[in-house]
Amino acid sequence: MKVLDLFDMYFLVMMLIQGTVVLTVDARDFKKSGMGVISKKARVIGGLAIIISMILFMLRWML
Repeated sequence: MKVLDLFDMYFLVMMLIQGTVVLTVDARDFKKSGMGVISKKARVIGGLAIIISMILFMLRWML
């Protein structure tokens, strides 16, 4: 389980910041540029980054 040891609090904070930036800033900028499809994809990627990082962080503490 050495791989799960990589997902500590630092990882969680960095992924939450990264996911939030993609969800808000990048998606808004893509939408303003007329790239609606890419804006939706950015929102999905940002949301998935947040969800997956939270799951991995919780798995680290459970196992």
